[in-house]
Parts: sequence; C-alpha cells; structure tokens
Amino acid sequence: MATGFRLRLLSPLFLAIALTFNAGIAGAESRTERVNNAVVKIFSVIRKPSYFQPWQFDSSINISGSGVTISGGRILTNAHVVADSVFIEVKKVGDPRKYTATVEAIGHQCDLAVLKVKDARFFDGVTPLKFGGLPNPMDRITVHGYPEGGDDISVTQGVVSRIEQVRYAHSGFDLLGVQVDAAINPGNSGGPAVKGDKLMGIAMQTLSTAQNISYVIPTPIIEHFLEDVKDGVYDGFPEDGIITQAMENESLRKYYGLTANQSGVLVIEVSYGGSAWGIVKPDDVITSIDGVPIGNDGAAPIAKGLRAQCDHLVQKRYLGDTIKYGVIRDKKPMTLSLRLKKPVQLVPFEQSGGQPSYYIYGGLVFMPLTVNYLMTWGDQWWKDAPVDLLHAQLKEHPSEKRSEMVILRKVLAHEINAGYHEHQDRVIKKVNGAAILNMTDLVTKLKSHKGTFTVVELEDGGRIALDTAAVAKTKGDLLKLYGIQNEASVNLMEMKGK
Repeated sequence: MATGFRLRLLSPLFLAIALTFNAGIAGAESRTERVNNAVVKIFSVIRKPSYFQPWQFDSSINISGSGVTISGGRILTNAHVVADSVFIEVKKVGDPRKYTATVEAIGHQCDLAVLKVKDARFFDGVTPLKFGGLPNPMDRITVHGYPEGGDDISVTQGVVSRIEQVRYAHSGFDLLGVQVDAAINPGNSGGPAVKGDKLMGIAMQTLSTAQNISYVIPTPIIEHFLEDVKDGVYDGFPEDGIITQAMENESLRKYYGLTANQSGVLVIEVSYGGSAWGIVKPDDVITSIDGVPIGNDGAAPIAKGLRAQCDHLVQKRYLGDTIKYGVIRDKKPMTLSLRLKKPVQLVPFEQSGGQPSYYIYGGLVFMPLTVNYLMTWGDQWWKDAPVDLLHAQLKEHPSEKRSEMVILRKVLAHEINAGYHEHQDRVIKKVNGAAILNMTDLVTKLKSHKGTFTVVELEDGGRIALDTAAVAKTKGDLLKLYGIQNEASVNLMEMKGK
C-alpha cells in the first residue's frame, strides 16, 4: 500500500513534469523551425579583378553562403559572400527552386550586404526574423546556415564568449564583434546567430589559429548599416584618425597633468586629412568621447558590465555627425568638436568591385598599394607579403607629402627597360626628383615630363632611368605585345578631360 500510495502521489507530478518537458522540446523545435524557415542558401558566381595583371579579370568561380530574411522582403548576408558577383541565386528551406537575386546594398567595411529577390513569391510563407539586442557573455546562441559538407540546413549551438572590437577579415577594419564558440565553417557566412527566435548577429569568420573561436557581426553594427543605406548609398562607419597610447603608467599620467580621478589616452599622431586633423594635437590626452569617460587602457563602456576599445563610441555615429571630445592640453581641460569623416588610410582596403588602378609607362606597371593586393599572398598575407609593403600597411599613415602609396608592381620586359626586368613590388619615392603624393600625381608627372630621361626613384634607394622619347615611340607596340588594351585603368584614363 505504501508503494502504491507513493506512486499515486508522484504520478500526477511526473505527468506534469513530462508534459512540461515535452512542451519545452516542442517549443524549441517550433522556434528552430521558424528560424530555419527564414534562412537562405546563397549561390554566387564571382569574377574578381586581377591584382597581378590589373588590366584583366580572374576566371569566374562558384561559391555558396548563407543569409537570413529580414523585414521589407530583404535578405541579409555577408559582403564577402556576394562581393564581385556577376550572378546570384537563392534557395529557401523546403523549396528546391532557385530564385535570381541582386545586391541592393553592400558595405565592405562592415562585411554586410542586402539582397533583393526578383520574384516576390520567394517570400511566401516566410516570417522575417526580428532583431534582438546586444547579447551578454555566456548567453546561449544557435547559428543557422549551410556549411560545406552537405546540402541541408545546419544548426550549431554555443555560448557568447566575449564582446569587443574585432578585426573584420574582409576589410581589415576594426568594429564591434561577438566571439562565440559555436561551430562556424565555410558556407555558414551570412547565416543568422539567434537567441530564442531573435536575430543577435550574422556569422562572419573564424580564427583559424585557434579552436572554437568564431565571430558574429552584432545587431548594433547591422542596424547602423541598414540605417546608412536607406538612401541607397553606403557611406560607411566614421573614424577620427587619432592614434593613441594607453596611459596605465602612473608617472606618465602625472607628467601630462592627470589627477587621481582622471583617466584617458595619449594622442601620439593624428592622420592627415582625417576627422581630427587640425583640431586634436599630439600630446593631447583624450579623457572622454561624447561625454563617456575613457579608461587608461583606452576602453569605454558598451553596456552594463561590458567594455571595449573607445573606437566604438565614434562608430556608433554617422558621417557628418559632430562629436565632442574631452581633452587635457598643456594640463588644462577643454572640449573639442569634430565633424566625422570617412577613414583616411595610406594603404586602403580598396574592394570597389571594379578594376584596380594601374598605369603603364615604358613597361613599368604602377599601382597604388591596397590591402586587396596584399591579400593576394594568401590566408596568411599578413606575414607572407613583402616586409616593406606590410610595414607601410601597419605603421605608416597619410601625410601632406603622401596620401597614397604607389608601387612598381612589375616590369613588362622590353628592350627599352632592359636591366630592370626583375624589379617588382617596390615602393616609389620620386619621379624626376619630385615626391609622389598619390597615383594621380604620378601619372600627371610622367605624362607632363619633357626631359630627355625619365628617372624613377625607389624608396629603397634604387633608380630607374628611361629614354623619354623611346617610351612614347614604343608604347603602342609594347601594349600590343602583351595584349593590353589601355595604358591605364578607367579612373586614370578619365583624367584626360580634367
């Protein structure tokens, strides 16, 4: 009787627990199905420009990625999934058909893109995902997408590990990112990271040198991008152009006049032409941005209990916005106002989707140095590319004397340039004794030169001298010999009318 009595007491409780457990499973399955229903597989045909022979394009290749349906009949994905695409198709869960899509907006800087599908029937029965806020560390998330290794949709689970400024691999630009330990593999790119049924971010990249470290683009970055492109134009995230040093050393803080209650970072350089140029000065101490205090380590709050490098305070704003900086100059506090501009970089990430800039003179192929070109050295370009080019990308900044770094990409062998055929990837310093400001300046100086010899000085001290008349005489034959239609890229050819 005791046993039976006990079973009768426990049976209703057991049944309630079982029903609750089963309801939880059913609810989770229902949420997963709703999310999966909004996930899209993207098929892109890519045709990239050649940076080794910039007058040509590489052969087209087929790649695939993931995306997610959001409001307004739009598909959100990574820029790198559709960059340089010539044809795009999309497919949704449970539908074998592929639908043609086009890029409506793309932001290479933040690695995001919006696609539109020509046939509106694609969205029949699809409920767009709604945005959640910034997740917290240890939040559980699921990543949905179409990784390599199968045709069906894949769902992986993980937790949020960190939220901080992250180097976006597609652009080389630092923006807010979320580190997760969920498995993200090739093909997952552009798929949603979800908490419950709310979109918390877009799968972006993994750290190949470590295990279980992947990164997601969080909703604040996504919402900034979507707001930016409402007018049909992507302006991008602003940057102040200020290079700083942490002030964690007490003597350093005292030397610059900081009290025990003050903190900030030391300005060591201001990029020429940037937002802060002519306003903020080296040896200023930045104590606040937009009224938010800056720590001695350069960090500022993101949310309650979360901090990241203070750049995110600038990146929350839009181009043209005015932002206030609290500064200590000569040991006196002051407030400075900056009008935010695009980042200025000596070695930019070009990623325009068009033809790289180039100019051919006497068989010498000149190009501006870009991160796109450095990335042609492969996945570990940051250590495999030529050291002097990497140094320029990492350490040098625009100045009044140089706004763009020009390189001698290669030499097209010909009798007029005999002896120089091995020259490649050399930084240009001067042409006919005059310093080179940028690619446009180089072309202008070469075209306008009337002297007997044209002399190109290299950054490493080398010299190239060419017979000016011979260069002009043999130009047509040289281009024909190598099957090159124009001596310059379209943007430089257009200089003729200016």
